[in-house]
Amino acid sequence: MNSSYSTLPLMGGPRNDLDLYANKGFDYDYDDSSSGYESTDISDVESLKSAESRDSLDSLSHDSYNNFLPADEKEEVMNFQSTHALSEHLKLILAMPEMCDVTFIVGPREVPVHGVRAIMGTRSRVMYQLILKHMSMSAADEDRNAKKNKKSKKNTCNRSVGIGRSLSQRLVIPVKKYDSEVFRMLVQFIHCGSVTITEETVAGLFCAAAHFELSDLSKACLDFVERCLDAGRAEKLLISARCYSHHNATKTLFVKIYSVLDKRCIARLEETAV
Repeated sequence: MNSSYSTLPLMGGPRNDLDLYANKGFDYDYDDSSSGYESTDISDVESLKSAESRDSLDSLSHDSYNNFLPADEKEEVMNFQSTHALSEHLKLILAMPEMCDVTFIVGPREVPVHGVRAIMGTRSRVMYQLILKHMSMSAADEDRNAKKNKKSKKNTCNRSVGIGRSLSQRLVIPVKKYDSEVFRMLVQFIHCGSVTITEETVAGLFCAAAHFELSDLSKACLDFVERCLDAGRAEKLLISARCYSHHNATKTLFVKIYSVLDKRCIARLEETAV
């Protein structure tokens, strides 16, 4: 259990029936004037008023009626969350290709990285556009192949049309600008919301996060870079960043790293001069 809390609605204080009628816009008569029915017995008048009160309360909505109940009579509510178990189960799904419906062929070695397109499309707008683009391309390729094979009109009519047909098929998307391990970690973060950042992968993850507009991952990478710089690990970060020099986002890393190195160089020169 990661977190739980209970909410107990509170009210300012008890209210009587007269306040209830006043708040609901009823004209309540406080004087002792006659009701207009002189022949009616007093006990009958009291029972009539009691019945009217019950009918008016019954006409109120359940939520409105609860607002006038004492605090200790209201229903208690608890919000329970167990995100750790969900994250671990999603990681397990990524290790089961038969449960996934999109495969990324990553890097020069063409390493397959599997995912669930519905999750990835909802987590990243850029990823959604990429998936939709390749679904359209896949459907167009199938239509061209069908025409080349000269299938009969009957079979053509029975086939699904366009993107709807691609939904039932595994989608294959080539990814050439990322290392396979970095992209696997990116896919894991998109599905599970967790990732382990290292000095070797921080540059690739930062570029991927910037590309797919994952602002939370971008911030985490920059925070990690600052920690490494404070620990004197700038040289290793430079090696990682140079592997992704073809990405525009790497410029941000170079600026941050070199600014720290310049400050250290200036400090050493000043110490030498003294």
